[in-house]
Amino acid sequence: MVAAPGPSFVVLVNETLRYGRLAGLVTILGSSTGLLMWAATSALGLAALTQTSELVFTAFKLAGAAYLCYLAVMTVRNRRSFGSQETDAAARHGTATVWRSYRPGLVTSAANPKMATVYLALIPQFLPADGGSPADVITLTAVQIMISAAWYAVVVAVVGFARRLLAKPAVRMGIAWTSAAILLVLGLRTAVMASPAA
Repeated sequence: MVAAPGPSFVVLVNETLRYGRLAGLVTILGSSTGLLMWAATSALGLAALTQTSELVFTAFKLAGAAYLCYLAVMTVRNRRSFGSQETDAAARHGTATVWRSYRPGLVTSAANPKMATVYLALIPQFLPADGGSPADVITLTAVQIMISAAWYAVVVAVVGFARRLLAKPAVRMGIAWTSAAILLVLGLRTAVMASPAA
């Protein structure tokens, strides 16, 4: 489930290609925070609203779709410096740079209503028949988040290595357009996603 490419995966690859491995790792932190938010809302019973309320589901999916489309536009706007090694000097921008990479991971994960399905349908299958204790739920969600973060760290390492091969501007431009197109397609797909309540 974690390895299946989705919006968070594409955003992570995009951020790593644009700004380097450090940015990718910060994006993982943002994505993990989003998962933690879904786990907390699930434990409180709030995540069920995305499965039963058409309005809540639509609000989440449109927010997520809009943000993915925004990232696609920003990728195209910054295509000339896409993957440039000069952007690796993250430390010189301080907090602003950390937030720049943390935000896409957080928003993409937190605005993905499909994550509610993970915590409402998948996690309970691994709990005892009586539903388990809060500690059981916390343990399972922590394991899921750690597995997700570990997989994404591998992706960042691979993409970070491949990024060194982007010396030619024409190659960087091609990857930038491809990345933007994938983000746009995911955004449009998210916008037309059907509600589980439908």
